Amino acid sequence: MTSYNEEYTFDAFEDGSSKLVGEQQLTKLNQFAVDYAQQIWKIEEALEDTLNEVWDMNVDPVSIHTKPSEQQDLIELINTSHKIFNKVMLVFSSLCNQARILKETAESKFYQPLTVFGEITGEASEGEVQIEIGKILPFMIDLSGFVNRCYSLIRNIVSQFASIYSSQQNLFTQFFKNIHLQTLYYSMADLFTVLITLDQIILQNQALNSSWGRYLRMVKSVKSEPAKYTIQEEVKLLQLEKLLLSIKGQLLEGFIFQSCITQEFEFPGVIEVKSNKILKQEFMYNVKSLFSLLQNKITDSSELYLREKFPGLLGLYTFYLSLFKDITDKGFFKQIWEVCKKVPMVAIYNNVFWFPSDLIQTLMPGMLKIIGSPNIMESRREYLKIVDKEFGARVKSYYLQVSRWMVRMESNLAMNRGTFLDANMSKIGQIIQGVLLSYHISHLLKTMIGLHMNLTAPLKPSDVRKLFQCAEMLKSIQNTFHRKSSMIAAHISMMSQQLRDIINEKLNMVRSKYNNPKANYSKVELDVLVALSLISDLLSGVVTSERMIAIKLCLNVVYQIGVLKEQDQEELRLHIKRLEFISDLNHQVQEVCDCSVLYWSRDLFPIYLQYLYQNPCQANSLQYSLSAMKDIVRVIEKAIHIDNPQALIDIYRNELEEMVDKNIIQPLGKDIETDLRLHIHAFLHVAEKDPFKTGIREFGKFLDLKPLRFFDKTIDIKSRIEHYLDMTFYNLNTVALFDWKTYAEMKNMAFYKYNLNLLEVHLPGATLEQGLDVLEIMRNIHIFVSKYNYNLNNQIFIQRSSTSKTLNTINITHISNSIRTHGIGIMNTTVNFAFQFLKQKFAVFSEFLFDDQIKSRLYKNLKYFRENKEQLDNMYPFELVTELERDIRQISTSEQGITFLDHFRILITHIGNTMGYIRLVKSGGLHYCSNAIKFVPDLKKIPKFEDLVKKAELSPETVDSSVYLDEVVSNLSANVSEGTEYFKMLVNVFASEFRSISNSHLKHFYIIVPALTANFVDHMINSKDKLYKKSKSIGAESLQFTDDGFAIGVAYILKLLDQNKEFDSLHWFERMQKKCQDDQKRLLSEAQSRGVKEDQNHLAIKKVNSYQTEFELFKYSFSGSRIFFKD
Repeated sequence: MTSYNEEYTFDAFEDGSSKLVGEQQLTKLNQFAVDYAQQIWKIEEALEDTLNEVWDMNVDPVSIHTKPSEQQDLIELINTSHKIFNKVMLVFSSLCNQARILKETAESKFYQPLTVFGEITGEASEGEVQIEIGKILPFMIDLSGFVNRCYSLIRNIVSQFASIYSSQQNLFTQFFKNIHLQTLYYSMADLFTVLITLDQIILQNQALNSSWGRYLRMVKSVKSEPAKYTIQEEVKLLQLEKLLLSIKGQLLEGFIFQSCITQEFEFPGVIEVKSNKILKQEFMYNVKSLFSLLQNKITDSSELYLREKFPGLLGLYTFYLSLFKDITDKGFFKQIWEVCKKVPMVAIYNNVFWFPSDLIQTLMPGMLKIIGSPNIMESRREYLKIVDKEFGARVKSYYLQVSRWMVRMESNLAMNRGTFLDANMSKIGQIIQGVLLSYHISHLLKTMIGLHMNLTAPLKPSDVRKLFQCAEMLKSIQNTFHRKSSMIAAHISMMSQQLRDIINEKLNMVRSKYNNPKANYSKVELDVLVALSLISDLLSGVVTSERMIAIKLCLNVVYQIGVLKEQDQEELRLHIKRLEFISDLNHQVQEVCDCSVLYWSRDLFPIYLQYLYQNPCQANSLQYSLSAMKDIVRVIEKAIHIDNPQALIDIYRNELEEMVDKNIIQPLGKDIETDLRLHIHAFLHVAEKDPFKTGIREFGKFLDLKPLRFFDKTIDIKSRIEHYLDMTFYNLNTVALFDWKTYAEMKNMAFYKYNLNLLEVHLPGATLEQGLDVLEIMRNIHIFVSKYNYNLNNQIFIQRSSTSKTLNTINITHISNSIRTHGIGIMNTTVNFAFQFLKQKFAVFSEFLFDDQIKSRLYKNLKYFRENKEQLDNMYPFELVTELERDIRQISTSEQGITFLDHFRILITHIGNTMGYIRLVKSGGLHYCSNAIKFVPDLKKIPKFEDLVKKAELSPETVDSSVYLDEVVSNLSANVSEGTEYFKMLVNVFASEFRSISNSHLKHFYIIVPALTANFVDHMINSKDKLYKKSKSIGAESLQFTDDGFAIGVAYILKLLDQNKEFDSLHWFERMQKKCQDDQKRLLSEAQSRGVKEDQNHLAIKKVNSYQTEFELFKYSFSGSRIFFKD
């Protein structure tokens, strides 16, 4: 037996199909590899750090802080074999450290709340101002204590100086005769800077002074009438008033610094200060030395943080004059004035600007005579002119320097050539250069804003752009540091160690002079050796503020022997500054790159956004600007005069977002829409653009931006433009459905030109909305029946007129949706409203037929028909109809040509529309019920869910749910199978009254029906003729093509009056058919007798045919309507 495989073995034949299949698979594999590579590339691009990337550093989940913290006390740090040296160094180090702590406390605790006080979430009323002061009062008490602590520390420092620098003290002659403690003077200058800054913040915040005065007045008014405010402890109220007055005098009147330098420093018999000539000489020497260092570099390109020291140093000189009353050195004051001319303004904190000439004018007015009483305001204006003139060139230069620095940061820090020492020094140089650039750019930005604000000088729009370019550069530098933070943190310890080694090498020059252990050194030389030993010990640990203060004090001791030349000392100072700088890099970068000043100049932001919109190629700058505008959040968060600072931040965020939306997103959306329209309608030659005149604006630059980080949210410009275009296209398409093709083409063009993914424009033919609500129709049924026409066959109401190109319709689906919304009970309520409306209409109906003129003519026609029935072949004559219409027209006709018969026809149409609406509601209810119960397979055999649930022994909650389900299904089943005969109800409720003797005047209604039908047919023919003409001059109300409400109304009234047989006895429709046939024959015979061709008589015949057709249409509608009212 042959095997299966042997039986079905075929000859080998290769037709090439295998090769084709293989090639196809290779093509698919290749395409898969390409797609996968693109996906990987996109992922890499999303994760890769780029030069122009900017993000919100505040939302980073992890950040690196490299600032070291000291774990030892000063007593442990300053521990040498020289006890007196230890004590002196410990005292001065403690004083300097206290000054540093006070300065940091002021910056972190007091500056921010004072700066933002007065910023409110709305309009402040009288009571709210007092509440704000009440909230800030504990803070002001703390500030008063802080200021007193500063006063005490200054007194302590002066007392220590007076104790040491005195001819009566052995310490002076033995140790401090040639020692100049510049470090301590710098600490004093820092304290004076804090006090001057507090003065300026409070004085420039007018809201604080105003609100404090109003709060004080409130306290005084309460104190004058304590019973009125149910105050029982008047003593505490008096204490509160004294406290307020004390705080006002100490803090709010600008005397914080002045009170400090004018306080009492003398302790008679213990410490003599003013009469201490040695202290005076030492004080003046150090002031001149510090000013000399400041003067040489304050406008130099290598200047860093010298301007911030200027207020303190000038305060130090003012303190010297106040303390010793020495104004003999006029040349030195002239040097100070030259510095004031170079730096007429210093931005000491955010929007707080300090003018050195104001301090001189206030506290040293007599000194101005030395320089000839200059015009200070005029000199400031001249300085502003110079700054304005150089502003553009300086910004351009800084822009190039920043770009070069960023490129070097990306390359040099990653790999450096040369020795390890060279690499570390290169890294340190790059880092310091970045901060130096930031410092100078920030100074330029704040100088421009501060001078223009204080001199109320206008800013040119071009300068506004450059101001924000400065902010962009600051943020780009800050983000470069942030992007490289991990790498910097990895190298910072090596950088610090390298600097410490350099410092030690410099000090080895001094140590080499004293390396002989057998030599007999003097006390001064022993002090120097101890200081050198202590420096070595301090440098062996981490670089903390406490250690650096002690090192600088020890260097002051070392400098006294003159071994180190001035150049060496300057190099040491430079390396010490670098070491301090590297140890607290994060804080330094944050401070110099801070753009909080823009918060008080945010009115300039829309101007910048408008410029940015006109220059889309610079769209990438937007993220940097938003990041700069957000810097103020750190300050606002410290606000204490309101309950929730976040509310203030939200208001600011919404304000900025509105600016971006108004100046970027909205015009961008409109311009892109216009551009798409012009592209699609280019064949019309609507507006040909000349790129040489109008230019080319690349809107795609804004759409290519990644989502912008903005506070706690993101702004995706592309998504917002897509939403705007989707909304616009949809809204316009709903108004004009026939324009969907145009918008579809615009959608495709938006994708190919701008890469915008829009939704489908074409709206489906199905109903997408609920339509006019049943409840709304029910409440305004009198308006509805007059504004809509009913179509019997389609069960639809059509709006008679509309101001747009489309008409609204109401059909079964709309009614079904409304019933689903309101419940099936709305149907009975609707019928009740219809009943009330019909009562009103039937009252008018009765009045019309009760009129004697109408009643007499109807009786006359009826009598004539009965007497001549046989001659008329039992058909009601058309002549009587014509005569009745003529008689009624003679009774009264309105200016629009509407007769009483027209009004009566319209009345019956309204009644018929009401009945049609009731029919529509019933059909809608059945539609709703059938949809709701369509999931029940057999309505005759509906299972009882309660029994099934109990049988399954489910939970009591499930049993309750099954009971409700049974009730719902039972109600739906009953409504679907039975329903309510609303027509029968409305016939029964009115029939008995209509057929009563009291309404006997209605018994001749059937006689007027022929005239009404003829009037209706004429009306419909005229309406359709006008519709075909489409003339704008024709009223929209007369443009109709269906109105079956009249047919239903006539059928309903005939049923109510039980006059169907009487109307049928008139044989009115047979009469009209015979009349139309006779008219056609007559027209043809007349044409033949006169020899007129048939086509020449075409219009007359067509008119007769259209009349006959319209009558037949009415006959069919009327016959169908009578079916509704059959028993």
